[in-house]
Amino acid sequence: METLKLIMDTFGSSVLVPIIVFILSLILKVKPKTAFKGAVQMGVGLVAFNLILGALMTSLGGQVSAMVQNTAINMPGIDVGWAAGAVIVYSNTIGMFYLVLGLGVNLVLFLVKWTDTFQPTDIWNYYQFVFWAAIVQYLTGNFGLAIACAVFLNLVVLLLADLVGPAFQEHYGYEGVTSTCFCAINAAPFAILMKWIGKKIHADKIQLDPDKLKEKLGFWGEPMAMGLIIGIAIALIANWKELGTLATWATIITVGLTTGAIMALYPAVAGFFVRGLTPISTTMQMRVRRGEIKRQNFFISIDPAVYFGESANLAAGLILIPIMLGISIIEPGNKMLPLADLAAMPFMVESITAVMRGNIFGTVVTGAIWYTIGQAMNSTILTIFSQAAAAGGYKATGASLISSWSLGVVPWGWLGYKAFSSGWLWICVAVAVYLVVYFLFRKNKVKWQIAAGCSEEFMNEKILKVNVTETAAE
Repeated sequence: METLKLIMDTFGSSVLVPIIVFILSLILKVKPKTAFKGAVQMGVGLVAFNLILGALMTSLGGQVSAMVQNTAINMPGIDVGWAAGAVIVYSNTIGMFYLVLGLGVNLVLFLVKWTDTFQPTDIWNYYQFVFWAAIVQYLTGNFGLAIACAVFLNLVVLLLADLVGPAFQEHYGYEGVTSTCFCAINAAPFAILMKWIGKKIHADKIQLDPDKLKEKLGFWGEPMAMGLIIGIAIALIANWKELGTLATWATIITVGLTTGAIMALYPAVAGFFVRGLTPISTTMQMRVRRGEIKRQNFFISIDPAVYFGESANLAAGLILIPIMLGISIIEPGNKMLPLADLAAMPFMVESITAVMRGNIFGTVVTGAIWYTIGQAMNSTILTIFSQAAAAGGYKATGASLISSWSLGVVPWGWLGYKAFSSGWLWICVAVAVYLVVYFLFRKNKVKWQIAAGCSEEFMNEKILKVNVTETAAE
């Protein structure tokens, strides 16, 4: 386990993902030369993604801190961020143990077709749900119960990944992929509900997606201009007390230009990644046509950075930054201002964007409501998680209560932790609910996936391909 963690920490996703995909390609009988070329292109794409994200996070990080400081509000909880959350999880025994166990769990579930998602390509995001199991371990002192909680939440994550897989493919434009990052996909069921409510009250007529904005506004509706406007707006909010200095205006304009540049560059960077996936998808289709593989669906889980910079998603996530900060200030019972993780909002709305099919208005409204609910739940775990972090050896400077905002505002994780720390009755209820939802989903999978944002045309095309393949195989 220590060796695996050392490898992950040393190489990171930009190196490990291409290696894993290269090995997977060889297993799927892709020619070695083609597999290697695809892996290199995927690696280049991921490095480029990280460069873009690094520039954006550096630019926005200071603005978020300034916004929080300008509120002049102190709350007992400190947001230590997702990176610190990962360190805390892997400092606990359960975090290290599940790195190994999780690989086996997913491989078995994938091979027996319990899930269509191949998760080992995203193992570093296990901490997203093991976060809650670590709390169960500390609260109950029962390691086996904590492992059971981790496995249960892993099942929930895989179900969500299967649900949003087709919508992710259609909206983000990558064939055969999905996400198993809990913070990125947990909001999908609520987004489905909100979309249904929106249709009932005719709010769905408010369509603010990049294509329509570009059509109506010309240059000012293009992704680059949208990024410029949103970046400047965020910087203005963050620096409104110091607008009388030239340095402040230099910062505001720089933030706007940086955000605009990222939204303009993202499609070109995404092209590298798409070409990296092509060998696998092409070989899979050929083997399915020949009847060598009898499987209708096959999703590869990919790091959420791949989806982050899509125009509608990034725009909605950036708009939500000041909105969620404002809500956290006025929300009754909230005990923590988001700080380190607030700039991660574009990660957290990826499934909402896909369900809403790029409607920025629907994504912002849904995200604001969902994460307001999550903030209330996160406030209830500050004490216990702070104690669990201290027990794992993590020391937060100048803070008595801590949490990671992006990890803690996930209602499904909170419900899982409450069930597994409240006795066998609630555990049985949680498992029973999962099984009912799972079998309903498998029975009506196409309808559920269409409800989750995939168009009927796209789904019918996939079904047609499957039927032609099955006929050829027979």
